[in-house]
Amino acid sequence: MEKLKPINHSARSVAELIDKTHWANDFSWDDILIMGRYFTAYEAQRGQVIFYEGAKADYMGLIVTGAIRISKTGSDNQVRPLVVLRESQTFGELSLIDGAPRSGLAEAMTTTQFVITTKRQLMQMSDEDSNLAFRILWLISETISKRLRHTSLKLLDIPGETRSQ
Repeated sequence: MEKLKPINHSARSVAELIDKTHWANDFSWDDILIMGRYFTAYEAQRGQVIFYEGAKADYMGLIVTGAIRISKTGSDNQVRPLVVLRESQTFGELSLIDGAPRSGLAEAMTTTQFVITTKRQLMQMSDEDSNLAFRILWLISETISKRLRHTSLKLLDIPGETRSQ
């Protein structure tokens, strides 16, 4: 598989990509312009792997256009799709926060344009604008919380599972 390569975009062009997403709705244009300096644009073709399960990483992505399927390898070594993420959704938040290996495989379902920020970039942003960096981390935390709640509800619906009292 071909390695992902960043698209050469100016900080303003990256900001314009971020601004196209609903993820950026609660940020001012000035905030988004600052973000543009700390995110990098990428494009993946259909079927291209964005990251592999178990890979070491510390970045999060935001989908601008297209779709990304997240899959997980089961105990039987079968790869099973978990979710398809679409425009304005983020992926890789956990590795951004804790730097742990990726818990799933991410691959483009269509030609997909996205931007990423790394832990290092986010820390640099916090030096320039700690309030903005905090607001981004808060948004990431809300996303992680919603996904955990959703997963917990799905676990309650697994047939044949018994719950201890």
